[in-house]
Amino acid sequence: MNTRSSPAFVNSLLVYSLVAIGCTGSVGLGMVWSRRQISLLAGENKALASRIAEVARQSEETTAEVAAQQDPSALLQRNAEWHLGLVQPADDREQRIAEDPEMRLASKRNSGLFSDRAMPVAFRVASQP
Repeated sequence: MNTRSSPAFVNSLLVYSLVAIGCTGSVGLGMVWSRRQISLLAGENKALASRIAEVARQSEETTAEVAAQQDPSALLQRNAEWHLGLVQPADDREQRIAEDPEMRLASKRNSGLFSDRAMPVAFRVASQP
């Protein structure tokens, strides 16, 4: 007995075709969504890159302005304009340190903390009558 007839075959073929079209459509929709997300992220990356470049430019401008303000001739001119009366320190008042100043100050501060010699320890014992 042939339980399958021609209309039943067509109905199953129609169902499978609709499922295949639905799956293909969802895959296509997913691809469009992922491309949109990639486009949005690329725009955000471009905006961040331009902001980083702007901050770097501002930092370089600030560094140049600070260097110009620390120029000795500019400092002497400002000293004269504002009547501060500041003078250069005498050469005998300056000390040049060849080593790292942070390490030197740390070793001076911690010189008494750790020593190689043994420290005497004394205990007082109270006796009871």
